[in-house]
Amino acid sequence: MQSTTTTPENSSNTSFASESTGKTEYREQSKNQSQLVSLTKDESQFLNKKRKSWKFANPQDLHTFRDQPIGIVNYLIHIVIFLICLFVFISSHYLSFEKEVINGVGSFNTITPFERFSRTLLVFLILFNLNSLRLNLKAYPIKRYWFAMAANSLFKVIILNIYYLLFIFLSMAFLGASKGVDLFSALEMLNNSADYELLLILDTVICVGIILYAFRFCRKGLKQ
Repeated sequence: MQSTTTTPENSSNTSFASESTGKTEYREQSKNQSQLVSLTKDESQFLNKKRKSWKFANPQDLHTFRDQPIGIVNYLIHIVIFLICLFVFISSHYLSFEKEVINGVGSFNTITPFERFSRTLLVFLILFNLNSLRLNLKAYPIKRYWFAMAANSLFKVIILNIYYLLFIFLSMAFLGASKGVDLFSALEMLNNSADYELLLILDTVICVGIILYAFRFCRKGLKQ
């Protein structure tokens, strides 16, 4: 039979490693405790207020405080907001195209193939992000979270698009004023310009960026 012996050097190394591990854990615990203690009373009240507040067009806070239960009233409001925003998005991107009428031929839609492609791309991105949210919830379920995040993200898209439209209108108003025409004439000049296709590509890129930014928390994991 072989006997197992422990040398003083090995025992000292083991005790040193244990002592180092204990000191590291103690430092981490002290650091965490100091971080918790560093919060003032006003900061704690602010965080609690933000945690319990209604979240509309604010997917970041909804994701941050996802452990906060979503009440039935908030849930119903989120459903209504989601449906309204969905209607606004569809109507603004698909029902806003004018139809021209030709005598003896009939009416036809003025939408171009690239415009149709860009609108389809935007819808695909929204569906992709909503499906990513569904998969994340399948891995880590949270009650009533899907409609809450979907409504907040889509509402964020609508608000960012409003800002974007205001920027376009202000730019066109400034351009029209410099050329002595009104806003509607400036917009008509833009539609008939030779760079319209290039501007349409730029518009598509901006709209894609808005959707990816607004729905970014749908693609994030939910596990704490």
